[in-house]
Amino acid sequence: MNKVLHHLHRAVECDPRFADAYVSLAREYKKDEDPSHYTKFIKKAISIDMKLIRELEKQQVDYAGQNLFGLVRKVFFLELEQKRHLSNLLIELGHFHFENGEIKKAQRIFEDAEMVDPLNADVYYYFGLVYLKRQKYKNAHKSFIHCVERDIHHAGANLELGKHFQRTKDYQLAEVHFFCALETYPYEPVIHILICKLCIKTNDLSSAKHHYESALSMDASSKDRKLENILNI
Repeated sequence: MNKVLHHLHRAVECDPRFADAYVSLAREYKKDEDPSHYTKFIKKAISIDMKLIRELEKQQVDYAGQNLFGLVRKVFFLELEQKRHLSNLLIELGHFHFENGEIKKAQRIFEDAEMVDPLNADVYYYFGLVYLKRQKYKNAHKSFIHCVERDIHHAGANLELGKHFQRTKDYQLAEVHFFCALETYPYEPVIHILICKLCIKTNDLSSAKHHYESALSMDASSKDRKLENILNI
């Protein structure tokens, strides 16, 4: 056992309710390609979060019964924070199963995450990826829309929407979503290449050349002979 794992195990021995220590443990085991220990410890963190949320809900009822509404409000916001934490853990676990090809299992976990925190934009992004995998393109499109409604700067959802609108030849909307993604990650060469290809379709070769050269300056492996021939580079 390496030193990091040793100290994390000691941390949870000292405080068995230390959810983030279990999360760190899980991620260390994931790095070591140990999926059984990864899922074991991430699920432990999830169960701790669920218990904390139940306790916070009970506190609100108790404080309300004593007319301590200032404390009710304070605990309510603590509960919202805890729910976001739990939702993110469920998304992480769902993503793990998604990457391992367990699509139905991943979808069920994403549904749990949505029930915990329906305002979490990432939930709908991953719903969209699940639907794409299952070739349910209309549902995927709706999910990505739900995602950007909650977080207009969500790069992943904006990229998927940009690709969708480019396929349907709605180039103006494709441009809007690609540039939203670019605003979030201005130094991501993949986004510049996507915008370059879109500009070629709209016959804006000057802008296409600019974005191609930007991508190339950030990552030399972005070099594309076909694009260079089109742009006369």
